[in-house]
Amino acid sequence: MRGNDYNTAMTETTSSPQSSAQTEPAKPATPAIGSAPEYSSRSRRKSTGPSWSVTLMLVFLLLAVVVAVGAWFSQKRFDTAGREVATQVQGFTAQLVETKREAKLALGLVESQAKLIVTLQQSLAESKSQFEGLEEAWASFNKGMEDSMLANDIDRLVTLASQQLRLASNVNNAVMALETALSTLVRADRPRFAAVQRAISADLDRLRSVPLVDVSALSVRLEALATLIGRAPLLVPDAAVPRVEAVTAVASPAPVAQPAAAQAAAVAPAPGAPSGVPQTVATDPLATEAWWDLAWRKSVLWSKAVAVFVAKELASVVSIQRVTDASALLMSPEQGAQLRANLRTRVLTAQMALLMHQPSVWRAEMASIEASLTARYDPKAVETVAALRLVRELTSASVVAALPDMSDSIAALEAVRVQELNKKSED
Repeated sequence: MRGNDYNTAMTETTSSPQSSAQTEPAKPATPAIGSAPEYSSRSRRKSTGPSWSVTLMLVFLLLAVVVAVGAWFSQKRFDTAGREVATQVQGFTAQLVETKREAKLALGLVESQAKLIVTLQQSLAESKSQFEGLEEAWASFNKGMEDSMLANDIDRLVTLASQQLRLASNVNNAVMALETALSTLVRADRPRFAAVQRAISADLDRLRSVPLVDVSALSVRLEALATLIGRAPLLVPDAAVPRVEAVTAVASPAPVAQPAAAQAAAVAPAPGAPSGVPQTVATDPLATEAWWDLAWRKSVLWSKAVAVFVAKELASVVSIQRVTDASALLMSPEQGAQLRANLRTRVLTAQMALLMHQPSVWRAEMASIEASLTARYDPKAVETVAALRLVRELTSASVVAALPDMSDSIAALEAVRVQELNKKSED
């Protein structure tokens, strides 16, 4: 459309000079000498460029082109922005749909959880009601329990405590049995068993005040005794102690006394030396000694060396000891090893007697160990002396304490049984 307007305007512009030329009448050509410069100037002015209408049309055309280009770019930017907005709207729509779906899922989950909570609350209420019913039934059962059944249960527990004290001397088990009996009486709440409850409480107090035997300390001392038995030497050598100590004392020669003259010569100042500084002179004391003194000293040293050599040789062949049992000197190394094993077995038996609280077995094993140490081991050895001292200390130790009996509780139970029998006979 704009192109057509431009063509129409150009057509009208080009045709206008022709039409004006056609409408003007033809004038005769009169040559005029004075008008020739004016005519040439006009023609020169007309031929210099387009007219003002053409320029105006060109300006309008450029403006139209600029406006069209701006409109085209605006339309393009508008279309791009529209597409971006449409894309964002689609994304927001998808997010909204997803959010709605998740909200529906969360709402369904909340509803299911709420239903589950309601179900659990109902189950809890039912369980609580059942527990209350069981408590009421248990309370009614305890209240309605017969006195004879209660008496039988208490009698069984008291008898168990008495057996633990008499047979095993186990105070802890007896205390546990009496505590169970006392708690049963407290739950039963029977006025007829008040005397039995007081008697059991008194027996518990007596058992708790009984001093306990230090089993761990005595066990440690027994282990030390077993170690000493394995290390102490016998009267004859065996595999544990293969050598008998021999005489090892070697007579060391006494220091030779130097004569006074030799000592004076050793510290005398040399001629020409300062008087305040003593000079040491290396002198041989044997050179200044008489020959008979030297011979006497050498003979004494030789005799001592011969005596020590003879003592060493005889010590490995002949030894003098005082023994109470002559058969102890005739033991072989195998018999010595068997003796040590037997004594360790007796130590283990004594430890079992300690755990079982059997004083008679304890004293018998200690006496046997002491007799074997006295008769079979070297009495002069340090290990033997320490083992004998430890055995005597263990023999004097007490492995069982004075335990009370359950006579008060048993008597109170018998009194309740007699009252029950009298009541039944009266009925």
